[in-house]
Amino acid sequence: MNLEEYWSDYTSKERNLFQKSCRRLLKSTFIVRDKDEEQKKSYYFISKKPEPFSLYFNYIGFDIIVDRDNGVIMLCNCADAGENGKLQSNRRMLKKVESVVLCCLWTLYADRIRSGSLSQSILISFVDLNFELEKYGVKELIDNKKLIMDILNLFSGFHLVDVKGKIGDSDCRIQLYSSLQFALDAEEFSRFVENTQKRMTEKDGEPTYDEEENDADE
Repeated sequence: MNLEEYWSDYTSKERNLFQKSCRRLLKSTFIVRDKDEEQKKSYYFISKKPEPFSLYFNYIGFDIIVDRDNGVIMLCNCADAGENGKLQSNRRMLKKVESVVLCCLWTLYADRIRSGSLSQSILISFVDLNFELEKYGVKELIDNKKLIMDILNLFSGFHLVDVKGKIGDSDCRIQLYSSLQFALDAEEFSRFVENTQKRMTEKDGEPTYDEEENDADE
């Protein structure tokens, strides 16, 4: 079937959901089944019949991947396929400090999964995140709660995390979604850590930041 045939078979309600789901993917890259009811509706609608979405996005050089094990749908740029032809999630260049936070969140999610957590979303404390940030020696970043909040809001827009409460409060929690594992892979993470250790330390051993320098892809 071509896209027009799928479209003609849709009810008015399904057409509306198709359009909303496409806009969500274009804006946020990920749809996460367990984030909220709207995400869940889009997830099940797409996963039940992904072909029309692939047809639609193929026109602009994109495709989708449905990961049913993790409850995630991601938008992929076909031009970003790896050497083996495997599609990766859509890419966004990040500033260095944003990359550090993303790697810390990725590590925390991976650690929880390795320790046996079966939850599709994981809650961590701000203290957990600070502990990971300390490994990079980025005291300026740890002490700048506004900068941390801005970065977490950025990742929230891509449905990677949600902040529950006010950063710095004892009861504040950061919800990590299963989409985080697709923001970086193990090889990307290893390369990033190696490059960060080289670039973020000057001759006096103090960490520095160049807010305009991009360092990693999301």
